[in-house]
Amino acid sequence: MHTPALRTLFGLSQNMLAEWLGVARSSLALTERGYQSTTAMPGTQALRLQLAAKGLVYDGAGGSFPAPPALPEPLPNPEELAYRLQQCQTKIQGLKLQLDILHRRAAPCAARLVAAPALRAYPGPVENPQDEADWISLFEQQARRQLRSTCGATARRLLEARLAGLQREAEVLAEGLEKDAESGA
Repeated sequence: MHTPALRTLFGLSQNMLAEWLGVARSSLALTERGYQSTTAMPGTQALRLQLAAKGLVYDGAGGSFPAPPALPEPLPNPEELAYRLQQCQTKIQGLKLQLDILHRRAAPCAARLVAAPALRAYPGPVENPQDEADWISLFEQQARRQLRSTCGATARRLLEARLAGLQREAEVLAEGLEKDAESGA
């Protein structure tokens, strides 16, 4: 008997399988590591489990026959799905608000980037050309820094991606709830 494969197939811990087989967990662990012979394992229980894994029933006399149909998977819990849908919808509203705030924060910075070339292109006389060039550079650099770090295209794109993921999750949940309601689940 290859118990690690059976444990993986059925998602069993060593404790649970050892209990089914009627042996100590330490004995099963030693067998799985190759330190103890598998002949020490109870034959009927082990054989029943191996055959069940193949869709067969042990007949008690050394043979087998096809197993009855599989048990159905439990239906989705509509309350849990509806609650998660509500959470998604609330989070979507919050992310939309955050996105709107980012757009509003970015607008003055974008306006500075539009204005900076026009300010630099002014052909007329200025009182102190170096002070003006420094001021325009600072005017532009502050806008670029804020756009890069807090409210620019990267921040907005990341927020849009989170929003899109939540919107899709909400769609899948709503479709599933509707489908389950139609089927009478």
